[in-house]
Amino acid sequence: MPVEPIVAQATVTEERDHRTVMLELPNGKPTLGHLSRNHLHLRPSLTPGARVTVEMTPFDFEKARIMKVAE
Repeated sequence: MPVEPIVAQATVTEERDHRTVMLELPNGKPTLGHLSRNHLHLRPSLTPGARVTVEMTPFDFEKARIMKVAE
């Protein structure tokens, strides 16, 4: 049975490599944010302080998929 992803806002705190950044969720919890191949064009916008929309599985809050950069 598929589970709907959790959608949340997060803030970039640290750049790591070309596909990952460290994020801070609204509750203060740090998490690893990653880009899918389709969203690699967002990488130049992922600087510390940038706000992003992420999707997470309800079973693992240690990582999140970055979906878009908030305007």
